Amino acid sequence: METYINTALLIHIGALFYIIAFLIRDEMKLRLLVLSGSVFYMLYYYLFPDVPLWDAILTTVILTFANLIVLFRILLERSVLALSVEEKQLFKAFEGFSPGQFRQLLKIAEWRTAESSNVLTVENEPLSKLYFIFEGSVHAKKGVHEFTLGDDNFIGEIAFVLKGPPTADVSALPGTRYVEWESAGIERLMAKSSSFENAMMALLSRDLADKLATSVQPESVIA
Repeated sequence: METYINTALLIHIGALFYIIAFLIRDEMKLRLLVLSGSVFYMLYYYLFPDVPLWDAILTTVILTFANLIVLFRILLERSVLALSVEEKQLFKAFEGFSPGQFRQLLKIAEWRTAESSNVLTVENEPLSKLYFIFEGSVHAKKGVHEFTLGDDNFIGEIAFVLKGPPTADVSALPGTRYVEWESAGIERLMAKSSSFENAMMALLSRDLADKLATSVQPESVIA
């Protein structure tokens, strides 16, 4: 009787893991609990009957394997381990993005290196791209004013946010490494996920605010 009770307890522990899993919204925790429950079910199928229930064990093993595949994908999406050195460095600039959201951006990104003076934007001309200066600098001209921007700056963010033309001529200087996205691709990602949209707009807003802060020069004081 004692062996029966101890062995039968396995099915109840497995069911408890399943119940707790279904009450949790976090997908990773949910799948870890389901995985734990499946282990107890397999032990029950093997130990409890006089002859192990191999069909049930095989079915549970297949389900467990499928669960492990998805669990691995979740771990990959939530980590930066598989990113290259450049991608990890770029990720640091995307504050507010989860690794999974950043990977979505990477899938539609194009890495460029300016061999000459690459024109990125033309003032008041339509723009369908968004750029990020990864390493190097760009030359910008707005009216009679000319200035240089270094790395860790977005180019074309005003046009992207306001849905209008660029406000300056910008060219990447030779040797500058930058990342390029089609605006339409980013907009599709934003339409699919409100959290992605919030992270993207917050990032671009901070970039605009930083540029505004550095562009304001204190007025001369007349002694």
